[in-house]
Amino acid sequence: MKAKTVLILLAAASNAVTAGDVNWSTSSMTPVDETTISLYDLEYAPTPDVSYNVNFIFNEATLSFEPDLASLMLVDKTKYATANLVRGGLLYDKWWKINGEPEPTETYAWYPAGSQTGSTTWRCKECHGWDYKGNEGAYETGSSHYTGIKGLYYVKNKAVGEIYNAIVKKNMPLSEQDIWDLTKFLKEGLVDMNKYIVFSGAASKSATGDADNGQTLYEGVGGCESCHGADGNKISKLFVGAAANGNPWEVLHKIRFGYPGTSMSSAVEKGLSLQKQLDILSYAQTLPQE
Repeated sequence: MKAKTVLILLAAASNAVTAGDVNWSTSSMTPVDETTISLYDLEYAPTPDVSYNVNFIFNEATLSFEPDLASLMLVDKTKYATANLVRGGLLYDKWWKINGEPEPTETYAWYPAGSQTGSTTWRCKECHGWDYKGNEGAYETGSSHYTGIKGLYYVKNKAVGEIYNAIVKKNMPLSEQDIWDLTKFLKEGLVDMNKYIVFSGAASKSATGDADNGQTLYEGVGGCESCHGADGNKISKLFVGAAANGNPWEVLHKIRFGYPGTSMSSAVEKGLSLQKQLDILSYAQTLPQE
């Protein structure tokens, strides 16, 4: 269907003329400024498995909001259904290790003034954090990774089309598949880290899993011991115990999704529950740190 035709129908629907053709219940609306409203995941009956993102701009002459042709974006939801959540988690970590794009050398244009430079500033985690809390989490004021940018945990409640659209606007060298995989990760793969890792106080950074069960998983189905060794120090310059105690949020993310550019497996892909993933982290915190 031509975009112009869709816009005409949307305009009519906005005036409740052909409301039966448009499913507004699936959509979400976000004000951009005083004159623009963004509408996401609007479904139009003759186009199943497809939704539309479109901006409505206030027309002072007609005193009404009207759809903007230039902003219309088609969202093919069949691609979301087949997107890879685990790959999305890896892209969130270090996307160029996954999609084969060159590692950036310049600092990301949208990175706020901060202490990081170069390729680090292009990583999703660098602003939004391993705990997905941004400036309200481990990357709060005082952290060497502080940017003032908010986290992403809340976006799981957003419409798929809105998440997809937000990633597109970041202007990164990501393919359509990359964007869909990241969208699925953000929609379905985020967890509230504060429920599983103590954030502050005397027990700060302590995981709340079962270390005994974690040892069984570490040595067995988790496959951790085969690479990291019984004491977690088999890989040069990496002590699992030190990493798990120093940055448990990062380690839990990597337990869940893997380590970009390595053969480390994903607990999510193996079908291990979140509780079992947490148990592995708790056991990792008991391993030698040096």
